[in-house]
Amino acid sequence: MGSSKNVLLQQIEQLSAPVLQEHEAELVDLQYVHEHGRWVLRFFLDKGQGITLDDCATISEHLGRILDASGVIVNLYSLEVSSPGLYRPLRKEKDYQRFIGERVEVTLWEPLNGRRHFKGTIQSAQNGMVDVRDYTQQVFALPLKGIAKAHLDPDLKI
Repeated sequence: MGSSKNVLLQQIEQLSAPVLQEHEAELVDLQYVHEHGRWVLRFFLDKGQGITLDDCATISEHLGRILDASGVIVNLYSLEVSSPGLYRPLRKEKDYQRFIGERVEVTLWEPLNGRRHFKGTIQSAQNGMVDVRDYTQQVFALPLKGIAKAHLDPDLKI
């Protein structure tokens, strides 16, 4: 289902865009996965001041109606709408720009100077590059296109 799944996710993203815009919500991640014998469509959303449980419930109801009416998803599925959480994934350059100064964990597709994994603080993000300062104070310029996955890595004090 590889490329057809990507096409489906693009269609779902297009259908959901007006709903998310109406609710001033940002799509952080979208997943359509088969788990435990069932299909699950997951929206991870955020808002400027954070997303609430009430926001998720309202948006879920609205998205459910739109998606069901469209008929774009042929399988029975469960719809989940939630916050991206503390370990929010970072995908676009604007995500990195928004979180400059925050701790991040990055994995590259291909090694850079013999390394694929980087942990540190986002220094800047521009022109397709993300600068990350690691614990040794060395700054690494990471190509955005070379990032396989990245997420915030908050310094939790308990």
